[in-house]
Amino acid sequence: PLTAPAGVEVRWLHRGGPFTPETTRFAAAVEDAAWREGRVHAFVHGEREQVKRVRAYLTDVRGVDRRQLSVSAYWAYGRAEDVFQAEKQTPAGQIFEDGTTGG
Repeated sequence: PLTAPAGVEVRWLHRGGPFTPETTRFAAAVEDAAWREGRVHAFVHGEREQVKRVRAYLTDVRGVDRRQLSVSAYWAYGRAEDVFQAEKQTPAGQIFEDGTTGG
């Protein structure tokens, strides 16, 4: 079992099947979670589109300061590892302008 210090809740979220780009379970769980008062720090790592959605929710809806976030996409659906790693080195706006990613 995973132990956590007092005041920390560990919540396991099972995907329930193969991953698809339409999967919203992760983001929905974040959006539906009870919100605590005070300063929040979020560690959000996972598939690129899921991470983007959760980051937008935390910053735009919940007003979490970006300095309180650790956000990183570890992988992107439909991307080979070498292509994904190369894209991570390219500024996001340029990726979409160049048409090198279709999401």
